[in-house]
Amino acid sequence: MNAHIQASRKSLGAAVAASLLSVFVLTAPACAQQPEATAVLPESLKWNPTPFPDVTVAIVAGNPMASGMYAIFAKYRAGGRSAPHTHPDQRVVTVLSGTYYSGLGAVFDETKLRPLHSGSVLIVPANTPHYALAKDGETVVQEVGMGPTATNIWPKAAVNQ
Repeated sequence: MNAHIQASRKSLGAAVAASLLSVFVLTAPACAQQPEATAVLPESLKWNPTPFPDVTVAIVAGNPMASGMYAIFAKYRAGGRSAPHTHPDQRVVTVLSGTYYSGLGAVFDETKLRPLHSGSVLIVPANTPHYALAKDGETVVQEVGMGPTATNIWPKAAVNQ
């Protein structure tokens, strides 16, 4: 084999090795920058008031006021209720503890409440008037939606029904 071909092969081999090395070097930081899982412990939650006196919320993930997915916990005191209201986004509500009595419509009607036990999921379409009651004791639900969101009290509803 002549010296020119051997030199070309060595150059080609060096170029391939350099190319592969650059792929590994350039992609390693990208792999290292992957987000880590975040654990949210109950004692770290900051509970905030809502328009409903017996209901507080804690942000678990995301920002409900910004664009994108968010998750909140809503805690109803025993006997606590939310008056009919809407949200501009669909809500996926999961009962974490207690029994969540849920109703649909513009008027709070206790006869139309449906009990949802721990583990139940309720999907409330955007702009659908709904209300709830923690009739049997404290109840905690997780609500997931796409922000930005809001809570709009239904115009005919009184907050302290």
